Amino acid sequence: MSQGYFLIALGQRYIDECCLLANTIRKSGDQRPISLLIHGKDKVYAREKGIFDQLIEFEPVSGLFKECQTDFEKYCLYPRINFDYYIPYDQNIIVDSDVLCQWNPEHVWNYCSMNKVGIVMQGRINDPNWHWGTVEEVSREVGKHVPHVHGGFFYLRKTGFLEDFFNCAKHVFYNYDKYKCKRYFRGGRVDEILFAVTYAHYGIEPVEFDEYPIMTFNYTSDIQIPSKLQTEGGQNKEMNDYPPFIHMFDKMEGNEFKTLYGKIMNV
Repeated sequence: MSQGYFLIALGQRYIDECCLLANTIRKSGDQRPISLLIHGKDKVYAREKGIFDQLIEFEPVSGLFKECQTDFEKYCLYPRINFDYYIPYDQNIIVDSDVLCQWNPEHVWNYCSMNKVGIVMQGRINDPNWHWGTVEEVSREVGKHVPHVHGGFFYLRKTGFLEDFFNCAKHVFYNYDKYKCKRYFRGGRVDEILFAVTYAHYGIEPVEFDEYPIMTFNYTSDIQIPSKLQTEGGQNKEMNDYPPFIHMFDKMEGNEFKTLYGKIMNV
């Protein structure tokens, strides 16, 4: 089965950020192909980076795009709830552009490939403070327990179930307000609660942040790289292996991101 990375880069700034991510993936020794979802107008710009194996032009594939009201809904949420259409490999890892790779992700690929349903996200099974403290209200409306899921990492395997899963996510999109999901982020829908409700519908549970070392968060410049620390929620828990992916919320413009990138690349 083919394996590779699929990254969303709808805009030149995101292409630049994905280039840094791709550099760190290659530095780790992982030579799996990296595909990029881009605007057609940015094809030459992305190709000139010389690191991406495939460029996929973003074209809306359903009328749902017309229902998107904010830029985040159009260019982040929409591609995500259509991953089943866009992903190019049999097995895909998708991470946000503001992620860096500190360790070879081979053990993550092996771990995820054993997942029975072929869909892996991280999160917390129980987190009443999530979704601005309103996830229990959403659970009551849905009629099932809704977990906390984090949208910075996806593992998706092409199976017969994948289309059903994303069709359900689209149903949640159309019924967003009915399920009491909140529009507190840039005035629009957010993708994570869509997937959380979809998880609830199928009775799937996310991988707890400290259950398996997949992704950690916001390393500071004083942390020695590579590190086994899981820092989500300020816990600073030593994991049994290195979480390859570090989600850096200060993005490529931030000093911590720049310092961490330099450490990983030894520059």
